[in-house]
Amino acid sequence: DPVPGIHFEVTVVDFASLYPSAIRNWNLSYDTLLCKHEDCKTNLIPGTTHWVCTHRHGMTSELIGSLRDLRVLWYKPKAKDKSLSADMRQYYNVTQQALKVFLNASYGVFGAESFPLYCPPLAESTAAVGRFAMAEAGRISEEMGVEVLYGDTDSVFLAHPTPEQTDTLVKWADDALGIDLEVEKTYRYAIFSKRKKNYLGVYKDGRMDIKGLTGKKRHIPPILQGAFVRLTDILSNVQTMDEFPYAKEEIKSLVVEIHTKLKNKNFKIEEVAFQMQLGKPLKAYDTNPQHVKAARMLVEMGHEIAQGDIIRYVVTKNDVKPSIIAETKDVDIKKYEEYLESTFEQLLDALDMSFDALVGRPQQKSLSAFFG
Repeated sequence: DPVPGIHFEVTVVDFASLYPSAIRNWNLSYDTLLCKHEDCKTNLIPGTTHWVCTHRHGMTSELIGSLRDLRVLWYKPKAKDKSLSADMRQYYNVTQQALKVFLNASYGVFGAESFPLYCPPLAESTAAVGRFAMAEAGRISEEMGVEVLYGDTDSVFLAHPTPEQTDTLVKWADDALGIDLEVEKTYRYAIFSKRKKNYLGVYKDGRMDIKGLTGKKRHIPPILQGAFVRLTDILSNVQTMDEFPYAKEEIKSLVVEIHTKLKNKNFKIEEVAFQMQLGKPLKAYDTNPQHVKAARMLVEMGHEIAQGDIIRYVVTKNDVKPSIIAETKDVDIKKYEEYLESTFEQLLDALDMSFDALVGRPQQKSLSAFFG
């Protein structure tokens, strides 16, 4: 789980092709799991009751292992080889990305009943090896005195490890697991909320790495998108922990400014319009989500609407309206206040700031406050 808060000098180490490597190194295949050899029954997958055959190599292990090695040992390094032309690097990068997609899908299919080689123990075993690798990486890091801030799929977030500690961890992964562990990125600082897969990292050059945060999503209204961009600009300029009190004051001013604009209806309709693309023809929708409702209203008004069109709409007190016919008085301000809160709350939590307190809203008291 993530350690909420602000953390400086965060290094992210990443297992290269974790699941394909697990399949290769542990000889995982539909024809090696739960074999009939008595002496193999002690060769258990960590965290499961499944064992793997020690007498034969599995077809899946050989095939996926070969493709994994081809990607990691050839195409991926070539994609970063500065001695090659940009076009050739692009060619190698596209190829390694295509192999990555195929490899990442290669274990999940064994848990799908529609797959001819359906084998739930294989899917379970692959995930179990992945969990084991992540847990062991965390344990070894902590034994070296390095705090583990978060683990996400195949990446481990470490609090200011030394280069020597990182090298030791990489060597351990190679020796103990046979899986390549590499430094993927280093943040000047990272902000974690309590939610998984929701964090913000700031690289040393000020660039942002935003994962799972609402404000990054393209369909949200420009007034919220713009506020989120300004928020990230404030955070990208923070160099030290001592600068955070000033950054928090700027964030407070920003939240109050946008909240006041909404409350006073001091905006243009285009600023509060959501925009969603129609993924299929309008007649093909069995459900009636907001952008489809707005699209059907446009059709009734005589507009031609086709698959792929961008539908812009405003949330109103009654439902939704296409932005071209909506007026400021139609806008459901309470809903937009909720959208503003959800856009900011993920980061405000990590910064120990309360949206309610910033906008002067009464804060809900806990039962302990009433009963002492």
